[in-house]
Amino acid sequence: MPGSVRLYAGTHEGLYVLREGSGGWREEAVHLRGGIVDSIGGSLKRPERVYAGVAHDGVYRTVDAGRTWSKTLDGDVRSIAVDPGNDEVVYAGMEPTQLYRSDDGGRSWREVTSLFDMPEEVRDNWWSPVSGVGHVRSIFVHDEDSNLLCLGLEHGGIIRSFDGGQSWDDVSGGIDYLDIHLVASVPGRFDRYFVSSARGFFTASEPAHGWTRAENGFTRDYFHDFVFLAPESEGQSPTMLIATADKSPGYWQRPEGVYSARAAIFRSDDCAESWRRVAEAQPEPIDAMISTLIAHPVDANSAFAGVGEVSRGHAHGEAGRGWVWITRDRGDTWRDLGVSLPADRVLWAAPA
Repeated sequence: MPGSVRLYAGTHEGLYVLREGSGGWREEAVHLRGGIVDSIGGSLKRPERVYAGVAHDGVYRTVDAGRTWSKTLDGDVRSIAVDPGNDEVVYAGMEPTQLYRSDDGGRSWREVTSLFDMPEEVRDNWWSPVSGVGHVRSIFVHDEDSNLLCLGLEHGGIIRSFDGGQSWDDVSGGIDYLDIHLVASVPGRFDRYFVSSARGFFTASEPAHGWTRAENGFTRDYFHDFVFLAPESEGQSPTMLIATADKSPGYWQRPEGVYSARAAIFRSDDCAESWRRVAEAQPEPIDAMISTLIAHPVDANSAFAGVGEVSRGHAHGEAGRGWVWITRDRGDTWRDLGVSLPADRVLWAAPA
């Protein structure tokens, strides 16, 4: 099918490969059964090569669009990123806080030990109320400069490198609770960065000068994945979509006896100067967590949302059902793909 998409859904109980066809979406395969797939990465330049990070297990690699997988790195993997400027370079973030790098497309790996050259007062923040140790929740590689890296630590803050990971600086100033989920810049820009966290959404023109809140219009206070959709026309800002919830997971057991994230999706068309809630037709409240948002690989107006009955940061225990939603109008309306899944944690999409 011309323009069709293959979607990789990392769930609390394995990796589901979904395929878009003329009759809609269908399950093409299930791999890594029983594994908590907490991260997926890939490159649209080589869509047949994809990496899946399985919590408490390791990194798995496919070079045939998900038909077969091989394990290439052991460890408790919590994030994966492929360098957009050189897809032979892949990073894997771990719990406890460690970073690994591959320079040969994920076949072999080495630890980036320079993280531990950081001052002790910085490393003392690398902790978690769940496991006692922190992890690398997100890895950002700038699309215009492969040497510019940012790590979002849960917990621990934001650390940045200008030299491909040879040295690092802490750039967490202005964020009072260092439970970081995602760090990114506006694509192609070096002067506008954003970070989502468990207790705030922040922006900075230069992270070393400190972060400020960018929450105008939000009715939620817990922020997870966000995504940029290309501008609709030249000179406009990209569309931003963000997944949110009402307070952090420890509060989702509500006083009325209902477990609910009270999740919602918000949209901004002015680089986070203002936000408005979208998808008002979805159930209110949305009890499950909207765990991930990704752009559609071939349609600039479309995006996917992964939803699951599980606390996103807790890579253990049981989970309930999952869904994947798609929007064709930059987030204003969403529909279910209609594929039955366990709780979804992460998504990756590539042309089929």
